[in-house]
Amino acid sequence: MPRRGDTDTGAMSTWRPSPNDELVRQAERVKKPAAGGITTSGLPRRVPRANLVPGTAQQQNHQSGPQVSRAPDDVRGRLTNLRRGIQQGRQANNGQPTGGFHLGPTHQQER
Repeated sequence: MPRRGDTDTGAMSTWRPSPNDELVRQAERVKKPAAGGITTSGLPRRVPRANLVPGTAQQQNHQSGPQVSRAPDDVRGRLTNLRRGIQQGRQANNGQPTGGFHLGPTHQQER
């Protein structure tokens, strides 16, 4: 096992470059962020997208979930279905408190 003081050139010859090595070099070049001057209060002025390292942020085109129609009639229908479901759940309970606590008469008020 080589010690710290030993110099072994054979160990260095087995080093294989990584695809990320170039990205690390690019990131080291921009260690000092670019600023667009200074504000009147002495803070650095931000320059949008000036400090990005090429290739580090991948473009993401996937959507977070299914797209739902935002047409007024569609939204109204979904809210109506939600309201019906809440009413059915309350009616199925038949006024019996669940879990040992009672909400009182105000929980059925329409707002």
